[in-house]
Amino acid sequence: MKILVYTDLDGTLLNHDDYSFQEALPAIGLLKKLDIPLMPVSSKTLDEMLILQKELDYICPFVCENGALIVIPPGVLKDAGLVSLSVRMVGDHRCYHYGEGREDVLKKLQVLRPLYKFLGFSDMVMEDIARYTGLPPALAELANKRIASEPLVWLDTEDKLGEFSRELSNQNLKVVKGGRFYHVMGECDKGFAVGLLSELYRRHYGKPVYTIALGDSPNDLDMLKNVNLPIIVPRVDGTCLQDPALNKPVIAPFPGARGWNDAISQVMEELMNNNMEHVEG
Repeated sequence: MKILVYTDLDGTLLNHDDYSFQEALPAIGLLKKLDIPLMPVSSKTLDEMLILQKELDYICPFVCENGALIVIPPGVLKDAGLVSLSVRMVGDHRCYHYGEGREDVLKKLQVLRPLYKFLGFSDMVMEDIARYTGLPPALAELANKRIASEPLVWLDTEDKLGEFSRELSNQNLKVVKGGRFYHVMGECDKGFAVGLLSELYRRHYGKPVYTIALGDSPNDLDMLKNVNLPIIVPRVDGTCLQDPALNKPVIAPFPGARGWNDAISQVMEELMNNNMEHVEG
């Protein structure tokens, strides 16, 4: 049985405060040695993810903007089979797009502005985005190069947020909570993208796949529910994502890259020793 690993980035593989993945390098090296695909699934933009792909030195498909974009590098999953999605070439990467474009999202948000208090990336100058994200200005600019979503700072009440979500639903949009921002996007999610990629790998290998995903925020829930083994990485304040629908989740021992490393190392040891009750077949 082939193993696939999906991971959220901010607050999961990447530390919340410094965006470092250095403490996860031993486990990343183990996955690479075992030839296990490691696929980031993030709210980050395509431009941000291309930089991270080079830094990780791990050539695998990845998912951007909370599931709206599935990106497949050259030479990987050559017969992708994602014929129902629109595709564009970005360099030598195939980029499959599902859901609304950012311009349409912004037009629909504009109608709701008189009713709710929020601040979107499109409202900010680069210095503001850098301050809210904790990124240097050059990287903050890449974080604003969005194709299919708009991050928001919510400035209204929780009750208003519920109303806002229902209004968006009437416009075929949704809002999901990430580690720092609320993200408005079309009717797609990380779970949808992970399901597609898992099926593509199943066809590619010609055998079943065993899927693992790591996340820390509500926008990771759809992904975590759509794999064999969900791993929850605690937040820096010690709290953990919870949902009764999750299938026997593993809780990482620490936040960020250190917890990611320890959880993957432990899970892979148990899988290789064939002692883990989650493994089927």
